[in-house]
Amino acid sequence: MIEFRGSLLTRTTAVFALAATAILGSALVSINLLIVEPLMQRAANNQAAIIELAANTYFELPADRRAEFELQVLVNHDLLVSTINQDMPAATWEASYFSLLRDALVDRFGADVTFYEDVEHYWVNLPNPTGGSLELQIGFSSELPYLTQQIVGFAVVIVAAIIVMLASYIAVRRIARPLQRASNATERFRGRTAFEAIPVEGPREIRTLTANLNQMYEEITALLENRTALLAGISHDIRTPLTRMRLALEINRDELGDGVADQLANDLSQMDELVENALEYARGTQETSERVPFHSFFTSLVDGIATDISIEWEGERQFEVELAPSAFSRVLTNLVLNAIEHAGDVSMFVAVDDDHVAIHVRDCGHGIPEEERTRVFRPFYRMDSARGGEFRHSGLGLAIVKQLCDNFGWSVAIGETKGGGTDVCVTITRSQPMETIP
Repeated sequence: MIEFRGSLLTRTTAVFALAATAILGSALVSINLLIVEPLMQRAANNQAAIIELAANTYFELPADRRAEFELQVLVNHDLLVSTINQDMPAATWEASYFSLLRDALVDRFGADVTFYEDVEHYWVNLPNPTGGSLELQIGFSSELPYLTQQIVGFAVVIVAAIIVMLASYIAVRRIARPLQRASNATERFRGRTAFEAIPVEGPREIRTLTANLNQMYEEITALLENRTALLAGISHDIRTPLTRMRLALEINRDELGDGVADQLANDLSQMDELVENALEYARGTQETSERVPFHSFFTSLVDGIATDISIEWEGERQFEVELAPSAFSRVLTNLVLNAIEHAGDVSMFVAVDDDHVAIHVRDCGHGIPEEERTRVFRPFYRMDSARGGEFRHSGLGLAIVKQLCDNFGWSVAIGETKGGGTDVCVTITRSQPMETIP
């Protein structure tokens, strides 16, 4: 089965083009079988009948009237009648019409006939029906008598096919363009910027779909804004009592004892981290992308996270790439710290090609089972047992990574290293050509 890939407009136009081609082919075959071949046969029979009549009449006429008859046949039937045996080469042709004409003449004269040709005519030698020694040569045009009808028929079919294809393309384009705009708007929408309404146009069903999408985007944007405002308010309100609790803890540390005080301080720090991560997840980022020298930016970023991480680099190094620096820093920091927390031994591998920059964060831990590699990106999802023990963390680190990657058009996927550890790959698509740094 043939599968077409590409946009709706391309695929549907291709289907209509194939359908039009099939219609054109079947029409041409039908015209050839039902019109052209019968026309050829009828034209050959008519031409053979006229040649036979001209030959018989010529031999029956008195000698003094034959010159006048030759002129009449030439004017009325475009036939050249001659008793002079002209030395001409044997005729060669590709058109089947002349084969049909020869067969028709053989049937009428009861003997094989010979064809010759000159520059503009075919000639046939005919025997004398009266049995005399005089033979007759009759010349006729080498043009096909049915060719005009055939060309007209083919032209009508081809023009009709072109009209069908153009009409189909215009109709499909009228449907595909609003759908393409809706698709592009859906890909751009992340709820972090003001949504530009999609123009409501096209057929009724497309207009209804577009209007519903616009309303849905407005509702989602309002929902995200309300969620961010709610969590920001909660975060602000919680931080105040947390600060008072820290102050009270420091004042009463001697009465509580160092062990209890340290445990309470740790709990307060975790609560503060949870509030901060929850707010960051809800807020996302409003950062604007900019072009940065990737190699120096990346190595500086990794050194700031941990100085003992080895980096393996494949591909060019001196180039610029467009990305949001703070968001990318947050993504890489979360991945590295997560790997350090659960495995301890972390390495990085960067692969650069013409289309992508792939950053791999690898560890030597227990790895993540394949069925869990999608779930770990959910907010507050914990899988400590598979990563080597019980850890106290918010469960938002990978969720923030996933959200930032989705916001800026990056991709993130979890794989496995050769030793069974985890390999998290963040891929940046090079939507614009990278500028090489001299």
